[in-house]
Amino acid sequence: MKKIILILCACLLLTGCGEGNNQQKKSKQEKSEQEKSEQEKSEQEKSEQEKSEFITIERGWNYKVVYHRDSKVMYVISYGTSNQGTFTLLVNADGTPMVYEESEGDK
Repeated sequence: MKKIILILCACLLLTGCGEGNNQQKKSKQEKSEQEKSEQEKSEQEKSEQEKSEFITIERGWNYKVVYHRDSKVMYVISYGTSNQGTFTLLVNADGTPMVYEESEGDK
């Protein structure tokens, strides 16, 4: 009886150790797939920005700041659940539209 219990315990211990290695492999594979997905997403966004009238300059949790390609006027686009897709004009303190100014690094 004791031999059977010892054999069962040994089997449980040995099979448990092998599973951890598989989880590490899966974790590495998922990480590489996630990195690949993020890279593809970044490339897609660059391609979309080349075609779009609006250029994204900042992203937040539920918004992004963009400017119009030709006029350089800046807007905020909302991604909130109750106001998704809302464009809001950004204005200076005097009420004039905020205009994007390219820095040396952006050119």
